[in-house]
Amino acid sequence: MSENKINTVNSEDEFGSEKRVRTIKKCETNRLLEVLESQLKSHDWFYEYSDDARYYNSGLREFTHIWNTIEKLQELGENEFDQAIDMYKKYKPVVNTPHEQVITK
Repeated sequence: MSENKINTVNSEDEFGSEKRVRTIKKCETNRLLEVLESQLKSHDWFYEYSDDARYYNSGLREFTHIWNTIEKLQELGENEFDQAIDMYKKYKPVVNTPHEQVITK
């Protein structure tokens, strides 16, 4: 009987730890998604067109931070990565050039 008690205690501890890990992961995910949304909202999406190297380098640095945040979310899981990419697509402007030709089947 003492073995069963020990196993029960250990399994309860494992489940408790697992629940704690999931709670921490959820908090971390929410924090990173908030950070990512803030970064995407404030990012200069057209920094590559700047003639001023300061604006270009600043935009490149922002873009690097955005991708670092997305990579952290990817490490947390596939679902978190999908959420990050969906948010990225939501905020990234799509600009069609006048000479662009869309080919469809």
